[in-house]
Amino acid sequence: MRKVVFWLLVLLTTLALSVGIVFAQPIPQGSVQIVVNRDNVNVRMSPALGAELAGTVNAGYATIANGRSPDNQWLRIDFQGQEAWIGVPVITVLQGDIAALPIGDPRSIPYGGFESPRSGPSDASSPVSGRLAQSGLRLRAGPSTAYPVLANPLRYSVFPVTGRTSNNGWLQINFEGTLGWVIASYVELQNGANINSLPVDGITASQAPQSAETRDNYIGILQLMLDRINISQSALDSIRATWTTVALGERAACQNFPPRPTDINIPNPILAAFNPTLEPLRVDFNTAMSNLRLAIDLWIEACGYPQPPSGVVGEGVVSGALNAVQAADTLFADLRRRLTALIPNFNLAGDECLFTYKEQFDILKIITKGQLVRDQLSPRKTVTGYCFDAVAGESIRVEIAEIQGNLSPLISISPIDNPTNFLGVGRNLLGEKVITIGPINITTTGRYLLVVADEQENRTEALSSDYALLMTNVAGMAVINPGLGFDPVTGQLVVNPPPVVGVNPVVVTPISGGTTVVVCPSFALTCGQLTCTQAAACLTAGNFSLDADGDGVACEDICIPG
Repeated sequence: MRKVVFWLLVLLTTLALSVGIVFAQPIPQGSVQIVVNRDNVNVRMSPALGAELAGTVNAGYATIANGRSPDNQWLRIDFQGQEAWIGVPVITVLQGDIAALPIGDPRSIPYGGFESPRSGPSDASSPVSGRLAQSGLRLRAGPSTAYPVLANPLRYSVFPVTGRTSNNGWLQINFEGTLGWVIASYVELQNGANINSLPVDGITASQAPQSAETRDNYIGILQLMLDRINISQSALDSIRATWTTVALGERAACQNFPPRPTDINIPNPILAAFNPTLEPLRVDFNTAMSNLRLAIDLWIEACGYPQPPSGVVGEGVVSGALNAVQAADTLFADLRRRLTALIPNFNLAGDECLFTYKEQFDILKIITKGQLVRDQLSPRKTVTGYCFDAVAGESIRVEIAEIQGNLSPLISISPIDNPTNFLGVGRNLLGEKVITIGPINITTTGRYLLVVADEQENRTEALSSDYALLMTNVAGMAVINPGLGFDPVTGQLVVNPPPVVGVNPVVVTPISGGTTVVVCPSFALTCGQLTCTQAAACLTAGNFSLDADGDGVACEDICIPG
C-alpha cells in the first residue's frame, strides 16, 4: 500500500506541474482587532522572547492581528511593511477571536501553513516579471526577515512575480524553480506592470521548502528516536524493578541510579518540512522521557533520606512512580511501532537507488546511458520511476517506444532531490510509436529521476503496456539520429534504426572533432556488404549474426576495409 500511495502522489504532481497548473489554495483568513495596553512594548520578528526587535509601540497602538503562534502567546501583525509579532499579555482584544486565527511561526511553519505553503518548489510562471536592477537580494521563505533564506538572486536577475503582501512591502517570485519572497522596493516590475494586479499572499508551492540536508535527515531523525528509545529501555527496566521491589515492602539499593534520558530537539527546518509526522512523535517521545525521568528522580529523592527508602516512601509516591513507569512503557511500545513503520527497511543493491518524496519512499533501478530498458505498466502499476547519474555538460535524450499495449505515456525528468523541478516533460499527443524528450542540457552533476506514467483517466479497457526505453548522451553530436524505431517489414523494435537501404549511411561527427561515428546502415546487410566500421556499428546495435565466433569483433577478415 505504501508504494501505491507514494507513486500516486508522484503521478498527481507530475500531471499537474508538467502543464504548469498551480493550485492556488487560499490562506486561511482571520482578523482580530487589538490595542496595546502599556508603553514600551517590544514588537519582535519571531514569536519568542529575545527574538530580534522590529520596533516598539506604546499604549493605545491599535492594529489588526492576522495570525497566532502555536502556543497562543503571540499574535502576528503587519508592522512597518513586514510581518512581526506582539505578545498576548500586553494587548487587549477589541473585536474577534484569537482562536480563529491561523497558526504561524516563521522559524518552523511555512508561510501559508503546511497545507498551502507560499514558498517552495514550483514551475509556475506569471505575466508579470521583475528585475533586480541595483543589487542582489535574499529570497526568503516568507514576507519577513525572520524566515530562512532559500536562495540569493544576483543583480540583473529577471523572474516571474506571482504575488504580494497586502501592504505591498514584499513580493512573491519564482526564482529558478523556487517560490519565495523578496522586499518589493528592490524589484523593478517590467513592461509597466501594476503591483496591485498581483494576488495578495501569492500562489501555492508544490510543497513546503526544504533543503537537501532536510530530506536526508528526515529518516535520520526517525532512526535517532528509535535508537534512543532502545537505549533508554534498560533505564526503564531498572527503575521499574526498583519501584516494584519497594511496592512489595522490600529494601532496594540506593546506588547505580539509572541514567536520566533527555528530550529530543528536532531542528526547525526538518520539523517544518515534516511537521504532521514529526510533531506528534516529538511530543510523545518527550512525554515518555519525562515520565521516565520522574520515576528516576523520585527514587533519587527517596534515597536522600537517612532512613532506608522502603521505610519512608509513602504509598502515594510509590503509586505515582509506578504510574510514570507504566506511562513511559506504553509510549515506548507505541513509538517503536510507529517509527518502525516509517523507517524504510532496505538493502540497496549496486543497481538500485532510494527515492523519497513527501515522507514516502521507493527503491528504483539505476539505468545508464545506452542501456535498453524493457518494462511494463498495468492497472496495478500505472506509474514507475528510474534514477540515473549525469555529469554537467551532458545533453540527455530519452526515447520511449511502446512495443504493444494501450499506454498514454507521460514522461518527466527532474533532479532526484527536487522531483517537482521538471527539466523536461513529454507526452504522446500525436499517437506516435516513439516519443522523445530532449535533448536536456545537464548543468549540475548529480542523480536524476525519470518517471513514466499513464495519464489516460477514463479508460474503457484495462491498462496493458510493454515498452522500451533508451537514454542517450547526445552532447557534441552534429547530427542526432533516432535510437529507437521499428522495422517497417517485421514490425520488430530496432535499436539504432538504420536509414533506408540504398541510401548512404548517416555519419555523425562530434562538434569538437575527433573520431567519426558511423551508424549501422541496415540489419539486412551481410559482412561482405559492410565496411568494418559499419559492421562494428551493426554489432553494437544488436545484429549478433555478424559475430559468428562470439569474440566481440564483427565480420573478422570478411568486411570491406574502411
